[in-house]
Order: sequence, then structure tokens, then C-alpha cells
Amino acid sequence: MSEISEPQVSWKAIERDAAVVTAEGSEAARVMEVAGDRTADVFSGLVVKVALLDTKRFLPAERVTGIWPHRVRVDLTRAEIEVLPPYQEPVVQRLPRESFFRRLRRRFG
Repeated sequence: MSEISEPQVSWKAIERDAAVVTAEGSEAARVMEVAGDRTADVFSGLVVKVALLDTKRFLPAERVTGIWPHRVRVDLTRAEIEVLPPYQEPVVQRLPRESFFRRLRRRFG
């Protein structure tokens, strides 16, 4: 099916292992994960691999020009994808749980 007749979809519909198609039209990588906040509908980018044993790389959402479930098109060349920065998972800070009485004391002083 050609891109003209196949409708594009939301970033939320990108499937794992979708092909990453370069600006030249060749497949350069595969999608490992989609980075974003589904609740807030914020698409940050894609976590991709160029080869099976390659490092996961982060491809920013701004570089994505077309989205279908099984492939995404980007405005990068294969060489540019190969030198994308390694993906680093976001740091999540876990706050210690506060006791009920400590919260009351803090709130009402």
C-alpha cells in the first residue's frame, strides 16, 4: 500500500519493530519503544536500533515526518540515525512516604 492511499495514524499507534524510513526512502532502523506521555498526549520521540546488537538510540519527535502503524518516516539520513545519542531512560525520583501525622503537622504547623 502506498503512503498516499494509507492514512497516517497517531503516535500512540506506532507498533514495536516498526520500520524507520529515512529521507532517502530506505529502511534504516527499527522502533524499540515510543517515548512520550500518553495521558497528556505528548510525543517525545522514538527509541530505535539500527542493528540487532546496536545501542538503543533516541530519535526526537521533531524529526518524524510521517506515522503509520508499521513504519515511520523521518527527515534524517541513515548516517544521521547511526550517530543519534544513546537513549537514556528518564530518571524517576521516588519520594519517601510521609506518615499521616507528619503531613498534618507540616500542613497545620
